[in-house]
Amino acid sequence: LITKLLQCPRMSMETKKIPPPVLKLLSSADYTVPGEYMADTRDYEDHTFSGIIFNIVARKHLPVKYVEIMAIWVRGRLGRMQVFITKDSYRDKYTNPSEWTRIHHDDHDPSVSTLSPLKLSPSIKLAPGEAVGVYVHSSSIGDQGIVYNNQHGNETHSDDFLKILPGMAHTSSQAFNPIAPWGHTSWRRRREFVGRLSYGAKFLLWNNKNHDLFPEAFRQAIASALSVNNSSKGGKTSYPVLPCSVIKYIFNFCPWHWFEGAPKETEDKKHSKLYRLGRGLARKLSGFRDDLDRHKGCILS
Repeated sequence: LITKLLQCPRMSMETKKIPPPVLKLLSSADYTVPGEYMADTRDYEDHTFSGIIFNIVARKHLPVKYVEIMAIWVRGRLGRMQVFITKDSYRDKYTNPSEWTRIHHDDHDPSVSTLSPLKLSPSIKLAPGEAVGVYVHSSSIGDQGIVYNNQHGNETHSDDFLKILPGMAHTSSQAFNPIAPWGHTSWRRRREFVGRLSYGAKFLLWNNKNHDLFPEAFRQAIASALSVNNSSKGGKTSYPVLPCSVIKYIFNFCPWHWFEGAPKETEDKKHSKLYRLGRGLARKLSGFRDDLDRHKGCILS
């Protein structure tokens, strides 16, 4: 049903003397919601040393074009701090500096008890399903550069946008150095990042192409809106309250969570708030049918 509803009927252009207006539906927002979200990990203060390496995975849960990580927050003695990234995963790359790109390099004052931000330049952008390996390193001499945890689960952190996975700690004050000060390997497995990620998101906008990426409540809402008809003339089903091209243009402006909490469709559709709203709108607009007919030829591109 929804597939048929999304296919707006079009008038023949041969009969029209004036080209119809074009209502273009954007595919994604023209802005990124900056610094709107924080990913805080658990903090047991299990260990401190020179570095931590781990993977971040962007989830496919929400209709976003990408998430953008602007800063990584850590605590410890800090000092000369560096952040490196590599595509997909750190695995099999953590001893090869040529596989990594540095996105932060600066001196930081000690911040033992509170998290301190490491601003990233460039930021990390991840499309849904993409992953990145992250390596945070302190050149501070000694074993108190940054705080990290033992691994306490299969995921360090998970929210609607991304997952932070366990990784390894680094025990050398020299980035990527494979040998610890006492002569053994400098990498310790089954460790977790302690800190915070501050990130934003560039959201997709609703259109036919993105329809299946939106939550069920949103899909139900547009199905209901497109199916509401003006039946005030003799009780017979006649025209849609608004041309479907106009309805779709309106929904293109609605954020993905606009209809969260809306009631699910039931056998008695009249219990739906959206349906009752649509019926009321139909009664109010029934006298403007002729004016609305002029817009039936709107083209969506």
